[in-house]
Amino acid sequence: MSKISIEQWRMFVAVVDCGGFAQAGDALYKTQSTVSHGIKKLENTLNKTLFDLSGRKATLTPFGASLLNSARLLVGQADILEKEAITQKREVNPTISIAVDTLYPRAELFSALQRFGLSHPDLNIQLYETVLSRCGELLDDGSVDIGIASRIPKGYLTQLALTVDLFAVVHVEHPLAKRTGIELKELENYRQVVVRDAGLRSNFNSGWLGTNTRITVSSMHEAIAAVRANLGFAWIPKSYFSDNDFLNNLGITYLQLALGETRTVALQCGVRPQIAELNWAKELQNLLVVAVSK
Repeated sequence: MSKISIEQWRMFVAVVDCGGFAQAGDALYKTQSTVSHGIKKLENTLNKTLFDLSGRKATLTPFGASLLNSARLLVGQADILEKEAITQKREVNPTISIAVDTLYPRAELFSALQRFGLSHPDLNIQLYETVLSRCGELLDDGSVDIGIASRIPKGYLTQLALTVDLFAVVHVEHPLAKRTGIELKELENYRQVVVRDAGLRSNFNSGWLGTNTRITVSSMHEAIAAVRANLGFAWIPKSYFSDNDFLNNLGITYLQLALGETRTVALQCGVRPQIAELNWAKELQNLLVVAVSK
């Protein structure tokens, strides 16, 4: 939750444009004391001074100047949104928001959304691709209605959506490419490509097995690109490769591991309790729950 309101930023911009607190108060139809209090509260939150005061004139500090352009943009966008909301004449269709972990096969996802769209043509859909803990954060924030990830926060009724098999892959010229019977312990000596946890408040590393060196990227597609550049090995869902011929065309091959070639990740589907009993929520959850190995 933001500790600074749009109105405080509006006061900040007004003081700059008008040259002082009293003048800003006149422009905003507020008292000087209200503007002064708002700016002081803003400075206390930031723990830095925004203005140098000389008589009735307020001059920006270097720190204040560094925030001005972003503050103008924020206030301007808020004004535009307010105007659009007030003047909105047409009916606004409801929106469903879904957070789906990057491991979930896109073919399955889009097939489910297509079928859902046929029975609910007037609903808008907001889709978020997430990595690891970010899905749980969006659910807890109320930003999404349905989330699919390997970890769903406590307090949500969940169903197994599906299990995803991850394969260790490397460039065909990697030292491990031609070997067979590779022990997992040996992988610790080679660089691994991992996808960064997108969580903002907390994150966890489940994409690596204690390797000594890693290169961390932001998406599964970047991970594949890094493997193609022979930067290391990575665990990738098979759904990202259409077939073995396609894999070979990328210059990538599977590692021949001693104890099986795959790691399996279970993805859970969770629904916000406030909407869990709604018919459309149950329908969409059922479409997203495939519960078979992909």
